[in-house]
Amino acid sequence: RYPGCQVPARRCDLDHVVPYDHEAPALGGQTETNNLAALCRRHHRLKTTGRIGYRMVSPGVYEWTFPTGTRARRDLLGTELIDPDPP
Repeated sequence: RYPGCQVPARRCDLDHVVPYDHEAPALGGQTETNNLAALCRRHHRLKTTGRIGYRMVSPGVYEWTFPTGTRARRDLLGTELIDPDPP
């Protein structure tokens, strides 16, 4: 689901889009299909360490934020850049 990544899903890690909250599990982050995304190991590590971030806008549509503040939307049709929010 990372823009431009060509690693097949069968070779990817499953990432919790909303991280599991060990202190308050009822608040979200459950291991459910609607909260998992296939990320290759490299992009999964970048996300886990906070170097990049993303959110699921709708099923199969992900909005990524990069360290520069640039954002991109990825869906089944491809990737498009999103204009940054005005200051």
